[in-house]
Amino acid sequence: MSSLSLLFCIGILVWLWLVSLKCRDIAVRTARASCAHQGLQFLDGTVSLRSIRPYYMNADDLGFKRTYLFDYSGDGISRQTACIVLHNTRVTSVIFEESRNERHDQAL
Repeated sequence: MSSLSLLFCIGILVWLWLVSLKCRDIAVRTARASCAHQGLQFLDGTVSLRSIRPYYMNADDLGFKRTYLFDYSGDGISRQTACIVLHNTRVTSVIFEESRNERHDQAL
């Protein structure tokens, strides 16, 4: 392997690492803002990458689909999980777990 191709491979790996850090930062900010908007307590340090997959919608929309999980609390005691889906660096959805009390109230 030549020096140039080794340098190119290292450059690609550094670029992927930096993009991953940027995506995690976006997920943390989105989780914090979504919890504040819903009146929930965001549990710091709980944002974690669940999966990363390549995706292809059309010729202009090619990249990675990342799913991040985070924990939150509605009452300060219980712990629930939500997820954030990013396509490249664009947030496409934030999904909160339905609480047991809400399910019970809806069933009545």
